[in-house]
Amino acid sequence: MAETTREFVTSSAARLAQVDYAKMREIAKAIHEDRSLLDAFEKDPEGVARAINGFQVPDGFHIHVADEDNRLYPAEEPGVFGDESRDAWERLEVRAGHKTISLVMCI
Repeated sequence: MAETTREFVTSSAARLAQVDYAKMREIAKAIHEDRSLLDAFEKDPEGVARAINGFQVPDGFHIHVADEDNRLYPAEEPGVFGDESRDAWERLEVRAGHKTISLVMCI
């Protein structure tokens, strides 16, 4: 049986409650202060986050950096925000930022 939206949100929220948001902000700050990290982050988001401060992305989630224009790095996969073939979809995301840069974690 497919997971309902309520089940999806409940299980995801429980995992989000365990996240170290201070570390997420530290990653955003590091990238804000050294934009060359953004190129490396685009190629290996989890590896760069881990190298900056040991941040571990919870199972099932993935991360992006959002800039001042709300552009995601790496870009989201096509169809994630819906397309004509998907009648219904959900997305849960949280952000922790420093100035104009945020680390975005989503599922």
